Amino acid sequence: MSMKYPLDTVNLLKYATTENSYRYRPIIRFLYEQYERFKYYSRTEEIFRFLKENKLVEDTYKESDLYEDLRRLEAWECVISRRDKELIFYTIEEFKNKRLKYQITQPVFEIENTLKKLDELEDELTGALESREFERILKGVNKLMEVDLDNASNEILYENWMVLMNSLENLKRNSANYLSYLKSEKAEQLFKTEEFLLFKEKFVDYLSKFILTMNRNKHKIAKMISGIEQSYIDRYIQRLVDYFASIPTLDGQKFNREKSTRLQTERWLELRNWFISSGDNVRDVDVLLKETEVSIQMISRYALRLSEMKGNNKNRKDDYLALATMFNQCEHIDDAHHLAAACFGVHHTKHLFGIEKLTDTQNEEIWEQNQPTFVTAPKSKAYQRNKRIKSYVKASTEEKQIKKEQVRDNRKKERQMIASLIVDQKIVLKDLGIVEPFVRKSILTWISRGAQNKRRTGKTDFGESFSFYKASDQKIKLKCTDGVMEMPDLIFEFETGD
Repeated sequence: MSMKYPLDTVNLLKYATTENSYRYRPIIRFLYEQYERFKYYSRTEEIFRFLKENKLVEDTYKESDLYEDLRRLEAWECVISRRDKELIFYTIEEFKNKRLKYQITQPVFEIENTLKKLDELEDELTGALESREFERILKGVNKLMEVDLDNASNEILYENWMVLMNSLENLKRNSANYLSYLKSEKAEQLFKTEEFLLFKEKFVDYLSKFILTMNRNKHKIAKMISGIEQSYIDRYIQRLVDYFASIPTLDGQKFNREKSTRLQTERWLELRNWFISSGDNVRDVDVLLKETEVSIQMISRYALRLSEMKGNNKNRKDDYLALATMFNQCEHIDDAHHLAAACFGVHHTKHLFGIEKLTDTQNEEIWEQNQPTFVTAPKSKAYQRNKRIKSYVKASTEEKQIKKEQVRDNRKKERQMIASLIVDQKIVLKDLGIVEPFVRKSILTWISRGAQNKRRTGKTDFGESFSFYKASDQKIKLKCTDGVMEMPDLIFEFETGD
């Protein structure tokens, strides 16, 4: 069944949108404030005095203009008038103009209340992640399910119902406002300042506490709601509707029982959907949890970025001083060129290109391979037209087989080299003589693998299990054919094969 929506023009809003709204709005705001103080009707001279004393109208504005404005507002159903029986009139003109008192209508009171809240949004932080709302909801659901419908009065049922629904409404409104504030442009600018680092921990602790309370209570609430029979809720809502129907009114309109039942049923379904998933719908409490976690991640990201910027600026200064000292120590311009190339690389490089690796071994250095030389070509159109496409031939199957045999022979020699260093199932680093670079790299790889667990164990590339430990706190020097490396005094023990 399709729903009908009221889409007619709303005359009530004309006072805030028409050309003379600068006069209408102060009148409505005065009547609104008087209504809040329980002074429901105001005389025309009181309204006029308020407008003049606060300079809300022009100096040429007269009482006759006020009477005209009030008549127009009454035509739009923004205010209602009644005869002021307390006044004594001495002229016909006074009788015509001052015989009425004015009151703001209830719909316009709600509109003005909303506008007042909107005015306050710009000046203060709205919303909060009140973790105790979950505890109030848990307590409210518990009261709802334990009440005795046969003996409890309608007033008690209404009070329990409103406390529960107001707690949910506060949770929704305040959490949405607060998380929206954290993502606002104003908050984003604050997150980019160094002063934010002073408050970062408070923000994270505040959000984390909210998440902990949410996780602690959401499952309890869901379990309680699931345990309430729908027939019980239907009876409860009917008692609520009975209470609403018993409230006396003076407008003479017939109470719409069906509409009231539908509204309260929708409020219960909203509470249920907040904590219990149905079908493909995600629980609203899980959405709130995710948004809160995202806010924590966002705050942590900003804080990390600020810390890095602060640290980088300090570290970069020391780096530049050290680099300047190195350039100052260069005796020739060529030395400075070499140093600049090593520190900064090739200027304005956009792409790097190279051919496929010639070997998969990790022990062969890049300068030990026969790398080809690339000739850079200009991008001129003339060159593009005249260049010739050179053909190439991939390595043959026979050449690939030869390469595989070479790799296999190298692996065999490496294994024999490692085996020759093992004495009594041990390799004592300080007892080694001059070794090949491959041995040094293998030892460093073993240390890296063994350091990943507390037992300091691992396996070599050839599948042998090993463990290592420190023989002493002294440093030893591992001599290789390409240099000397200072290392801890380690001993590697290998398991005996079965």
